[in-house]
Amino acid sequence: MHPAVERLCRILALERRGDAAFQGRCEDEMGPHLFGGQVLAQALAAANQLSEGVLAHSLHAYFLQRGTPREPIDFEVQVLRRSRAFRTYRVMATQTRGPILQMGVSYHLAEDGPEHQIPMDEVGPPQGEAYERALMQAMSPRVSRDDDSPFELPVEIRGVGGLALFSSEVKPPKALCWMRMRDEVPGDPALHQCLFAYASDYAIFAPVVHPQPRAITAFQSASLDHAIWFHRPFRMDEWVLFELDSPAAAAARGLGRGLLYTRGGELVASCVQEGLLRPLPDRG
Repeated sequence: MHPAVERLCRILALERRGDAAFQGRCEDEMGPHLFGGQVLAQALAAANQLSEGVLAHSLHAYFLQRGTPREPIDFEVQVLRRSRAFRTYRVMATQTRGPILQMGVSYHLAEDGPEHQIPMDEVGPPQGEAYERALMQAMSPRVSRDDDSPFELPVEIRGVGGLALFSSEVKPPKALCWMRMRDEVPGDPALHQCLFAYASDYAIFAPVVHPQPRAITAFQSASLDHAIWFHRPFRMDEWVLFELDSPAAAAARGLGRGLLYTRGGELVASCVQEGLLRPLPDRG
């Protein structure tokens, strides 16, 4: 298995500390701050431990303060509802400084019902600018487009036409990116939901930044809240298309929305995130 994928699966394998208490490890691959997608995925993994095999249909999370990757995270799961068709849990993620995330997760026993979906945009095969390449060019102008990337994320992200997160290029508040894990992952649908929760936090803010004549690095930015609705089972080790847009940014906050499609055009998940977008003072 690809080392980055193996590391992520290891992070999602929580240690049970009680009937509804779990602990997740951290690894400081992403710098001094805990990546929001990691704690989001681990919180979902904690709730899954109590779901008895029923799949989540939605989650709603608030990021309460920055976490650190230099200490483990404790997860407490509280049962809020257990009915014949639905069960709902609250997850609190805590480190030494206090709570860092609160999440509500709802599960629904599979049922038949009416179906419709918004069709997928017409787009070519999975290709585009690599997320890591754009990031490294933003961090070091000496890195060229032809250099090998010095690191790889567990998820491969290809921005169709480029993601202007890390540049001052002005674009409409929309984006398309292909995503998949860098190696095959066991087929548990609940695990693949966790993998999407992790991956969704990388790109969903891109359309918020696109209309701005400055890169994301010119702002103080942070995820504030994050919601996902799971419509159908899917696999994150196969190519999926993340269609993104941003309906608004105001008052130093921006809203990003995403629809996740399989390569065959089936809509499998929807996602929304609001984030802080506070301009930093110009470096005079």
